Amino acid sequence: MCDFFHYSLSLNQKHHHIFRFVTMQRSTFLTFLISIGILFSSQERIISKPLKKIIIDSSNNVSLDDQYYYLSVPAAYNKKQVQMLKEFIQQRFKPRMQSDIQSFGDILSWVNSRWDHDGAMSPANMSSMEILEAAENGRNFSCNEYANVFTDIMHSLGYVCRTIGVANEDIAYGGMGVSHSLCEAWSNDLNKWILIDPQFGLLIKHGKDYVNYAELQDLLSKKKEKEIQFDHHDTRKKTIKEKDQLRMDYLDFIKQYNAVIMFNARLSGRDVLHVWTMGKQSQFLTNQGGNTRPLIFLNDYEKAYFSLNRTHVLFEFNIPSGDAGSVAASDSVLTQELFLQRMAETASVPDFTLTFSNNMPWFSYYEMRFNEDNSWKKVSGNTMKLILKEGKNSIEVRSVNQAGIAGPITFMKIRYQ
Repeated sequence: MCDFFHYSLSLNQKHHHIFRFVTMQRSTFLTFLISIGILFSSQERIISKPLKKIIIDSSNNVSLDDQYYYLSVPAAYNKKQVQMLKEFIQQRFKPRMQSDIQSFGDILSWVNSRWDHDGAMSPANMSSMEILEAAENGRNFSCNEYANVFTDIMHSLGYVCRTIGVANEDIAYGGMGVSHSLCEAWSNDLNKWILIDPQFGLLIKHGKDYVNYAELQDLLSKKKEKEIQFDHHDTRKKTIKEKDQLRMDYLDFIKQYNAVIMFNARLSGRDVLHVWTMGKQSQFLTNQGGNTRPLIFLNDYEKAYFSLNRTHVLFEFNIPSGDAGSVAASDSVLTQELFLQRMAETASVPDFTLTFSNNMPWFSYYEMRFNEDNSWKKVSGNTMKLILKEGKNSIEVRSVNQAGIAGPITFMKIRYQ
């Protein structure tokens, strides 16, 4: 009995160990199954949230050109002399304002008709208003006065313009006729400088595109005279024959001034001349044997033909995003697929603070259009909050000066999906 009991006890103990082993195996297996379920449910949870991306489809939102700091324009639009000239002009004519070219043409026609050219008459100390008053009394002036008066009138109406001097290779010690004065105006509509010759009443085009002076000389150097077209604003030349003759005479005249472009600039409060030699002229210090203003020589086209009146938009996220990289760093077995899945949980949300800046003289305020709203809205200050909607978004911003003239549009097409 004792033996039986001992045998039974031993058998029961053996089965107990087996039971414990099976129980432990089952527990480990269940733990494994549970962990698999958690992983699967976790992955399902991650996969169920798709990654939404912020994608820029198109944009012209680039850094501003700082050459505008050197522009020789009135420091303040409300300056007394500027407003007096504006009032003087508006009492005599009002240019159309529907487009830059229309306005420039109207101003050009009016200035060109004020007097007849006289190369010997070039007073040094007369203001534009004094010149115009003298012209009303029958006095004539040179190309310098045509250019300077046109430039000052453009400024008084809120447009950026510069008088440029163009010269041939004999500028340092040449005789009479080595240079000519004309203008280049900045067009917000065309987003470029365009050539205007007030003495001859001309806007100049290559085909349908208005050109600046450097582009004109490039066309002439390539023997493309036949491709050059004129917008005539000389009211004295009325017949086709007269206009055709002016075209031939002008091209023969202007092609000789192919070495130097000069225009006024301001540097640390001093009047200087920026000079671009168009790659054809060495540097110089004299002008027809006499002193010049201090000269700053420019080394490339972009320094002479910088962009203006533009707006830049700086985007700053308002909601902090997760750092997907830290996930990979903390989990050595993380796969690329799982990393991309987890990115959806940490991806940026398009909730922004926008900060605006500009390179517009006489700046007043910013305007913005967003998505389906076609009307321009004035921005209070230089910052604003903006949340992109899901799908396609359109952002347009521009600067407006104190004369109410709007600059070129900065645009961005952004998708959030």
